[in-house]
Amino acid sequence: MLKKIVKLAMATVAVLVTALFLLLVKNQNTGFLTARASSAASFISDYQSDVKRAANKYNLYGSVMMSQAALESGWGQSELTQQANNFFGIKGAYNGQSMTMPTVEYDSNGQLKNTTASFKKYPTAYASFADNGATLRNGTSWDPDYYSGTWKENAATYEDAANALTGKYATAPNYGSSLIKIIQQYGLDKTFGETNSQSSSSSSASVSSASSSTTTSTQAATPTLATVKYYKGDASQAVQLSKHYSKYYVYNHVKGTSPNEKRYRWKSLGIRKAVTVYLDMRGVKKGTSGNWYRFRLYPNSKSKRFWVYAPALQFSTIYSGATSGHLKANNASGGELYTHVYGSPLLASKVARVSTLKAKTSYPVDQTALAKTSKGFKVWYRIKVGKHKGWLSSSHVTTFPAKVAKVDFKTAKVVSSSAKADYLYTDLQASGQFQKHYKLAQVDLNIGNKVKVDKLGYRLSDQSLWYRIVCPTTSSKYWVSSKFLS
Repeated sequence: MLKKIVKLAMATVAVLVTALFLLLVKNQNTGFLTARASSAASFISDYQSDVKRAANKYNLYGSVMMSQAALESGWGQSELTQQANNFFGIKGAYNGQSMTMPTVEYDSNGQLKNTTASFKKYPTAYASFADNGATLRNGTSWDPDYYSGTWKENAATYEDAANALTGKYATAPNYGSSLIKIIQQYGLDKTFGETNSQSSSSSSASVSSASSSTTTSTQAATPTLATVKYYKGDASQAVQLSKHYSKYYVYNHVKGTSPNEKRYRWKSLGIRKAVTVYLDMRGVKKGTSGNWYRFRLYPNSKSKRFWVYAPALQFSTIYSGATSGHLKANNASGGELYTHVYGSPLLASKVARVSTLKAKTSYPVDQTALAKTSKGFKVWYRIKVGKHKGWLSSSHVTTFPAKVAKVDFKTAKVVSSSAKADYLYTDLQASGQFQKHYKLAQVDLNIGNKVKVDKLGYRLSDQSLWYRIVCPTTSSKYWVSSKFLS
């Protein structure tokens, strides 16, 4: 009996020692890398494609994401990772799936205590990396920019991004430096093509301090520069800076594409509030989906030009929908025909001058668009001219049968108390008049009911907005004034 007790006690001590060891590893990052070095290479090989895909999706540093995953999961050896594909120890549920595990936390008195918690359970490793990326990109419920220091457009190097996690993602004062050690020890910056002068110089310093005779091997590596696809736009497109503009740097080139890259703060350019800037080019870096824009601070096309990442700009909201019919243009009104709606994030370039259109010719229309600006809605039509298509502002149109611009618009609304005396209409006719109407009670709708909206209508005669709603009990569709929905 005594032997059994001794064996049980020894086993318990072994478990506690192991748990304490892993806890110290996570916070101090000592001994763990050497102990797990044999599994590091396979870990990097197995997951680098998933990490690269997730990091590119959210414009983050893949080396930082990989080092975080390695540190938090013990190079994939943690029970949470092996059973739930959870590489970051994130609590909660993912699509309703979770895993309950014992954990150690600090109580309100700052004392460690044993407890249990639910952790997210992911269907795949990629889902875990993508969820981590979404967390860093979208921030917290109280601050969407909480992790903005990790975004590539804000962090000049992976070191900057790693250090931006200290005190935010983890409270350990050495959290960022622990990630940087992993990146440099395993060459993750080279794995993800994120080498830069700062990381190279820090690596050189550590090597030269160990041996002053190896200076020739510590030269800074040549940065891997990104390639960009550029799209020209009309040089007069004016866009307001967004309310978050000051969180983004301004560059002389698209970030990461030139060895002569320089970055500036808006204040150094004399900008201390959101102003209007003028765009003439869009750039998309290979392997990413985010847009960069070349802009000027003044309308003069010869003004100095800079580059900035898309979230620093506030574009018009544009809705579009298929339509049919023919219109005639006012070729004496001036103006241009464009590749995209003017003010679109895609940037519009000129297709032809309106003066080249024939006044008596009816041009076929296949799309209608509503551009929501600070001054209200503007209507655009896409017409076919010869072999080309282009967008024409309604201000240059003399005749078009449809007096209501209808576009796709998906949202949910609530029938407000203002709708007591209102009618629902089966359709808005091309002339802008209404067809058969019903009262709320006639279609089994009540004030406070939540309804789906699938179309937005803009009546040109009085510039009023209308929604097409779907009746929840019958799936019938009706048009109602926007004034009666909230």
